[in-house]
Amino acid sequence: MQRISAVQPNQAQGRSRELLEAVRQAFGAVPNTAQVMANSPAVLASFLAFSTAMKEAAIGSKLHHQVKLATSHTNSCDYCTSILSAVAPSAGLSAADVLAGRTRDSEDRRARAALTFAHDVLESRGRVSDQQLAAVREAGYGDAEIVEIVASVLLGCLTNFLNNVARTELDFPQAEPVEACSTASCGTAACSAH
Repeated sequence: MQRISAVQPNQAQGRSRELLEAVRQAFGAVPNTAQVMANSPAVLASFLAFSTAMKEAAIGSKLHHQVKLATSHTNSCDYCTSILSAVAPSAGLSAADVLAGRTRDSEDRRARAALTFAHDVLESRGRVSDQQLAAVREAGYGDAEIVEIVASVLLGCLTNFLNNVARTELDFPQAEPVEACSTASCGTAACSAH
């Protein structure tokens, strides 16, 4: 059962109403996570601004999305894993890309290094070792891209933690456990962290 109320778009007032309408116009719907954030217009506005700004990231939308998937998997956020898997095709991800994000096991060496670094950042609370930082640099990432990988982890954590606290009701198809997924048999909308 959801533990933090969702602000219904048709009952929202003031700034929350404006922000939820902006979400609806941008995405065609208002996900439950946005309705939970709308309890605080400051949080929803910050999330939307952060998400919009990250569209300009040098790492690209595909890697940004994969880092958020890896973060969601590590944080056991079923809501975020499910929504990220469902919208993955619009971010240019295939089923194999979704699985790689969730498992941090990409066939692309450079992407694998970024996903490993993202996991290291999350697990160490940002206190990565010199060797971990050197590894991502050796894969070809510069300072700007490293900062963006860290920011992608942080954006993932914001939604993961909020949805885990709220136990946000899932309004997207639940992704399958990663163990059930394979690139040959699993569609992007069907792949979840457990």
